[in-house]
Amino acid sequence: HPRDIQSLDDIERLPFTVKDDFRATYPYGLFAVPLKDVVRLHASSGTTGKVVVSGYTRADLAMWGEVMARTFAAGGVTA
Repeated sequence: HPRDIQSLDDIERLPFTVKDDFRATYPYGLFAVPLKDVVRLHASSGTTGKVVVSGYTRADLAMWGEVMARTFAAGGVTA
């Protein structure tokens, strides 16, 4: 429960998703949206095991664009 996280050390107890979780449900088992809402797929090369697939919605891509724009601006990059 979120109340159980009181310090940075508590974060170690969280059940983070790892590559093996994606591989066990290949290819789309961990997607949080219906496949019809996915507009872009990225996949790992599979050099260390089974390919890992990630799907992105339009909202995901818009957010990623905003994050990257802010990152570049923070680094002094201008248009």
